[in-house]
Amino acid sequence: YFRPKLNHQEQKTCARTKIIGHDKHLYLNDNKLKKTNMVRYLGIIIDENLNWEGHLEHLEQKLNSSIITIKRIKKFIPQEHFNKLYHSLFVSHLTYGISAWGSVSNNKLKSIFNIQKRCLRLLYGKKLNFDHAEYYKTCARTRSIDEHLAPKDFVLEHTKPLFTELKLLTVHNLHKLFLLNEIFKIKKYRYPIPLYTLLKRSPESIRNCQ
Repeated sequence: YFRPKLNHQEQKTCARTKIIGHDKHLYLNDNKLKKTNMVRYLGIIIDENLNWEGHLEHLEQKLNSSIITIKRIKKFIPQEHFNKLYHSLFVSHLTYGISAWGSVSNNKLKSIFNIQKRCLRLLYGKKLNFDHAEYYKTCARTRSIDEHLAPKDFVLEHTKPLFTELKLLTVHNLHKLFLLNEIFKIKKYRYPIPLYTLLKRSPESIRNCQ
């Protein structure tokens, strides 16, 4: 496997330095590597504290861009193909790498979940909201004076019935599904070895289950 060549002075090489109370630096071929707070690897933004805040912010922007795209092409797509539209333009971004970053707290996932609900209201909602073009196409002359003076209903449509009716998973349940799928593949193919070793049950735990 790849391993940088170590210097003679071991305390100045990679992560093996043992100096306490000083900043640790990584060197590759005598070149000091620049330190950064986060790095992008295969489309996943990993930060130094592993709190996934950088990736979640990037994901929010990408999902909002997907909603804008869906709003533009929605009127040209038959309603029976909305499910394909939802999975191809939205869920594909939502579930990428979710096995890694999906374990964050519900508070951090709240904004992602709100965007997912917004997408469901746009495609499958029975009540018009600010995302629908028809919401702004109202003729004032066709409404009575009582309708003009009546209080406006700005309450958004509840999405739980939509998730249930369409058999769609929330971002929280998608994380569980993908995580269980990854665990199943690791247990079945016994690869990668380090993860399989962590998941391998000890004889003592097997006896306790029996």
